[in-house]
Amino acid sequence: MRWRTLKGERIEDVLAFVRDNAGEGQSVHVGTDSLQRARVTRFVTVVAILNPGRGGRAVYTRETSPRITSLRQRLMREVWLSVDLGLRLHPVVPGDLTVHIDANPVVTHRSSAYIQELVGLVVSQGFRAQVKPESWAATHAADRLVRAVPCPPTTRPLSPGPAAHSPRMAVGGVRSVHGL
Repeated sequence: MRWRTLKGERIEDVLAFVRDNAGEGQSVHVGTDSLQRARVTRFVTVVAILNPGRGGRAVYTRETSPRITSLRQRLMREVWLSVDLGLRLHPVVPGDLTVHIDANPVVTHRSSAYIQELVGLVVSQGFRAQVKPESWAATHAADRLVRAVPCPPTTRPLSPGPAAHSPRMAVGGVRSVHGL
């Protein structure tokens, strides 16, 4: 898995990152969100280390699988990705590790039918579980990253475009009064 910071810096080993950045008094949160595309389901898992009163650090990874049409199966996959990572991080986390679940307990939402099962999966592995609206690592951080489309790298400088060569345009792209 390729892990990155929110600034895009590559992290070679997420266990070493958490071990080096998580100390006493800090909390570690893991959450996963998914997005359906035409033929694939994209998952983003986030690890956030919070230092109360001083901010925190976060890293994420992306994974793509063939499209998952069942909501239950997709939610279970999200939670399992977080729990699996939590199990690997547990030996290096000095305190509690919380798994955030992207499911809403309000009955009007389809995901509410699976809350007990999802929370049971997390708690049975020894982690604290958070659901909406407290599950910010999954519902906000991972959601933001799963929707972000990485820009392709630029291999050559971009040309200024045809408008820059127009005789009606002055230097800096502002229209010249004389050219109207």
